[in-house]
Amino acid sequence: MEDSSFLTFQGHLDSALRLACAGISHTHPGHKFGPSVRSYYLIHYIFDGCGTFFTNGTSYHLHKGQGFLIRPGTQTTYQADETDPWSYVWIGFAGTLAAETVQNAGITPHEPIFHTDASDEIRNCITTLLDHSHTSAADHFYSLACFYRFMSYIALANKERLAATIDDDCVNAAIIYLQDHIAEPLTVQKLAAHVGLDRNYLTTRFREAVGQTPGKYIQTFRLTLARHLLESSDLSISEIALQCGYQRTEALTKAFRTQFRTAPSKYRLRFPHQRAET
Repeated sequence: MEDSSFLTFQGHLDSALRLACAGISHTHPGHKFGPSVRSYYLIHYIFDGCGTFFTNGTSYHLHKGQGFLIRPGTQTTYQADETDPWSYVWIGFAGTLAAETVQNAGITPHEPIFHTDASDEIRNCITTLLDHSHTSAADHFYSLACFYRFMSYIALANKERLAATIDDDCVNAAIIYLQDHIAEPLTVQKLAAHVGLDRNYLTTRFREAVGQTPGKYIQTFRLTLARHLLESSDLSISEIALQCGYQRTEALTKAFRTQFRTAPSKYRLRFPHQRAET
């Protein structure tokens, strides 16, 4: 069971970006929703308690300050903790610009989880939305304003993964490509070929736009993704290594230790909900 208040929105089917629903819930211990499949994007943000999110064969054990994205057509289940059930806000949206909006907020297909400490601000976006009337064109614009505020806090927290603010279209395209293919063997040459530039020229433009080389950006992105998966998912370290583009677990361990001064297995021990690692 849960105590909730919510709204569903009526919009034109051809709208570039339209809201589907929004709400706030205080769940009871063990409350479970799903398995279910949505026809729109749906973001939850946890402002109290904890619970588990299941998608694509992976369990994410989440807590206050974290959120998760449900993509259209993806089967998911989520369940409140038995002793410290979560409370969260949510907002659903669709339209031709929905996928681009998610991408521009820094939520990637490989990592549906995000973290931000803007708990009060995000709650305010949804509670304000729920308290407002929705009967006119002006109300429609107001609702979208609340939604964009909501997404802005996620984007700010994810700024290290964002390509949307980069003025160089070729560098932007290269970053989007590497984020979508991070589990694959990636080289600077492959990125250059994808955007139609010489390898050295891409490196020069990348350094000017981002402040680091493409190779360094790939490494940083992989390690950031690995760290987040260690914090939230029940994937084994070998599975995380493959998902982050490391063909051998030892390669991830070495890079992770160099970057964060600790081994992945020891880092995971800081998050007691995660599995013990072998």
